[in-house]
Amino acid sequence: MWLEANSFQIDTNDALEVNIKIGEKLQGSNLPYIPKSIEEFYWSQNGEKNYVKSRLGDIPAFSKTFSENGLTSIVYISKPSIITYETFQKFEKFATHKDLGPVKKLHLNYGFPEKYFKETYSRFAKVIVGIGSSTGKDSNFGLLTEFILLNNPYKDKSQNFVKLKLNYQGKPRINAQVEVFERSLDNTVSIFTTKTSKDGIVIIPVKKGYDYLFDAVKLRKANPSSKQKAVWETLWAALMVSIPLE
Repeated sequence: MWLEANSFQIDTNDALEVNIKIGEKLQGSNLPYIPKSIEEFYWSQNGEKNYVKSRLGDIPAFSKTFSENGLTSIVYISKPSIITYETFQKFEKFATHKDLGPVKKLHLNYGFPEKYFKETYSRFAKVIVGIGSSTGKDSNFGLLTEFILLNNPYKDKSQNFVKLKLNYQGKPRINAQVEVFERSLDNTVSIFTTKTSKDGIVIIPVKKGYDYLFDAVKLRKANPSSKQKAVWETLWAALMVSIPLE
């Protein structure tokens, strides 16, 4: 799941539309605005949070005309959802793809069932757009897991990279896999992975006119309760930007 804007750089007094997307390889469907599925949904220019006030069922989920210049972050946090794995092999394949660690060993050590076990997952997504002059910076909003954009590709157009910091519980995630989805001008999507540094930093080379989605998953043991029967929990961080042509 990710957030995607209809345009990533607009003039003031133009309408910005942001869709909640679900799918694969930057192709998917637009989800409607459903408050019961949302923990938080807001936009920010230079750190000030403004909560989204859409109507039930709206597609796009967020639409607004901005009167002020600035780099703008739109942030979405989902409420937890549950998935059931019929076999451990399917879970292991997913965990290997996302580089989530020695899950087979941990699964056995925790005494989790080999079949029909549950995972709970939550999404922490951002999309960064430029309004007018596009000045400013992304903020650390203190999400449980979060990408923070450290440079401003809409303002500093001479830069050929995007610099990100990946946090978990407010601290840098070290040596964590970041999956990069790169969409070209003809909508061809390439996918590659990289790792964060000891400071949780990752620097991604980018191309002008291309769209980029960054994705990272944190796996941890779930806290079971009478209402929550999952054994694993995944936390998904995502951030999307687009690099101006000129």
